[in-house]
Amino acid sequence: MKAAHADVVVIGAGIVGASCAYHLARRGLRVVVLEREAAPARGSSGLSAAGVRVQFTTESNIRLSKLSLEVYRDFRARHGREVGYRPIGYLLLVPRDRWASHLTAVALQREVGVPVDVVDPEAAQGWVAFDPDGVEGATFGPIDGVVDPHMATHAFVGLAREAGATFALSTPALEISQCPAGWRVETTSGGVTAAHVVNAAGAWSGVVAERAGLALPVEPVRRHVYLSAPLDAARTLPLTIDLETGFWLRSEGRRILFGLSNQAQAPGFVQGMDEPWLEQVLLTGASRFPWLEDLGVDVESSWWGYYEVTPDHNPIIGRHPGAEGWIDAAGFSGHGICHAPAAGLLVSELVVEGVAGSVDISPYRHARFGERGLHEANII
Repeated sequence: MKAAHADVVVIGAGIVGASCAYHLARRGLRVVVLEREAAPARGSSGLSAAGVRVQFTTESNIRLSKLSLEVYRDFRARHGREVGYRPIGYLLLVPRDRWASHLTAVALQREVGVPVDVVDPEAAQGWVAFDPDGVEGATFGPIDGVVDPHMATHAFVGLAREAGATFALSTPALEISQCPAGWRVETTSGGVTAAHVVNAAGAWSGVVAERAGLALPVEPVRRHVYLSAPLDAARTLPLTIDLETGFWLRSEGRRILFGLSNQAQAPGFVQGMDEPWLEQVLLTGASRFPWLEDLGVDVESSWWGYYEVTPDHNPIIGRHPGAEGWIDAAGFSGHGICHAPAAGLLVSELVVEGVAGSVDISPYRHARFGERGLHEANII
């Protein structure tokens, strides 16, 4: 790291940063990745519920998902590496007051070219038992599912290294300033200069931008993933979301993962499990899935992590206004695993070609805040 030079410095070795590093390095650029932790995926990436889905309501998010899920689906065939992709599906239970708008979104999803099935509540019981009261219908995404977040992140890291990228672990970006060469980043192991900086620091991306004298409206918000006690036998339940309450669950071997976002949780680096919140989660979940009452909760194995949240819960992808050579890929608001493959490709296009061509990223521009903005209804 002493007097190091690169074409691009990527800050963050979570799944978005690893994807960016791979796509940049494969284009022949000298890439240095700075990660404050001792290994990749130690932050939000490794603590996620690992869901990937196409069932969004805006065209931009649907297209990001389509591109990313195709990458996950074909990863082994393309790269000879596993990412743990399992198309267990997403089942969305839709209340009456959202049914019409939800069907409009389904039409858009199909127009973009992704498969989504519309089923009635009775048919949806074939995937998971639930109380149908207030549920007008359901949709099922057969290519939706999960990946292994550690496996997927390390797959991108391995490909990036093979393409020539350097990963500096346990190396936080301490001071960041503009210089004649572009940017200089001071770390605990020396400094590195580069023409471009990619801010992919997840929940810490707002802090990283601040160290460069830039404003980025991304804040950390604590979220929990709860784990049931072991079941008698393994089950395969799709990632099921009650859109009326936001409660979700899915199977993982002989366990059930579940959660519910606390909308009253204040932003900030709040640490630890919110033990009183579990009661509300269980009451809400059991009102739709009564069989949850018979499951024990393995509190010791449950965990918490951070969403990296923007004001409209959509990512910021693009060049930072007024800061030549600075690109943000942050604020995915719980969808970082889902959209990481596409985000890395788009960032590489911005750096090499000057414009992102694979997906229109104008909805993710920095300047959208204060305007009408991007409204995504299927935010969990």
